Amino acid sequence: MRNLLTIFLILSFISCNQEIRKSESNIRKFEHNIGAKELDYLNEIINDFDNFLANNYPDKKSKFKAYLAEISELKTNKYWKIDSTKMHKYRKSNLFAKYETIYPDTVWYDGQTFSIKFPNNEYIEEIIPIRRKNVDLNIDSTINSLKHKPETWLIEQSDFYLALNSIQKSDSLIITYLEVKEIAGNLSPTILASGIMYYLTDKNEYFAKRIFVMDIHDY
Repeated sequence: MRNLLTIFLILSFISCNQEIRKSESNIRKFEHNIGAKELDYLNEIINDFDNFLANNYPDKKSKFKAYLAEISELKTNKYWKIDSTKMHKYRKSNLFAKYETIYPDTVWYDGQTFSIKFPNNEYIEEIIPIRRKNVDLNIDSTINSLKHKPETWLIEQSDFYLALNSIQKSDSLIITYLEVKEIAGNLSPTILASGIMYYLTDKNEYFAKRIFVMDIHDY
């Protein structure tokens, strides 16, 4: 019995060490792929975020988890934001994605739906108008309004996203986040916090923090 227990403990120790080495390897790969300047900026952001958590949750063992819980449950108004002066510096790097604001080049109505086409894009967005009882639909006014409604288009992906994508198979949190990001784009802080909490572990907190602070500032 003692021999079996010893073997079990040895196997558990080996498995734990393998998981630690795998985690450390993923971090090294991520940090290598993101680039030196972008990594310095990201570490600076995380350091500021950790200071915020330490000041606001001094008695919590897992300060990050406590913050996520309050956001997901809409129990806080202490939303942390990157300092605007620092953000201006970060935007000049490739840490964040680059976006372009564009307006429709064509809007038309076919009797049932409004169709919107943007420059250099084959995709046509269709909107079905909601008709109110005893209220006539003003087609010209709606078309004019849609023509002046801008969209934000991604023109250059961030080095953070690309580095994260390079290790996407390493953790269920990263896999799920990238899949949702691809489909839904930017997420609300409440949904993001809830999703991260579901997958959060001690082993992936390094990436969980970075996903959270980068996503809420990616616009």
